[in-house]
Amino acid sequence: MKRIKVKAELCAGCRQCEMVCSFEHFNKFSPSLARITVHKEDRYGLDYPVACRQCNECPPIEACPEQALSRKDGLTWCSWQDCTGCGICEKVCTYDAIKVTDKALVCDQCGGDPQCVARCPTGTLEYAEMPPSTETPVEAFSRLKEEWGFE
Repeated sequence: MKRIKVKAELCAGCRQCEMVCSFEHFNKFSPSLARITVHKEDRYGLDYPVACRQCNECPPIEACPEQALSRKDGLTWCSWQDCTGCGICEKVCTYDAIKVTDKALVCDQCGGDPQCVARCPTGTLEYAEMPPSTETPVEAFSRLKEEWGFE
């Protein structure tokens, strides 16, 4: 299955992916409406974009009391008609990839043409066939710090 692959060593932290995402889905430039989030570790100068990994085992789908989250064609979708914005999905997502404003925001990969990937100026994001990742953003930061020689 195609997923958004992150090459964090290339990320400049520009957050263009967040702006493109919010504009694509809401016609507004607002990081708070983006379905991808750039996590920053300023102490080390690391930036790491996080979007739904489309995990095979998806705890938010199971945890949603309204059954607002579902799987269709391998992608996790949120029915905004059913979502109450309770935030349970956000709490149980092992990848920290769901955020709730008044409704859950989950990356839908723009239906197979992710605009964050198309517009990333550094090539940090790639849409490629890959197995589901089990590495969380915290683990990714730890790995990058080790690879780059930070303590």
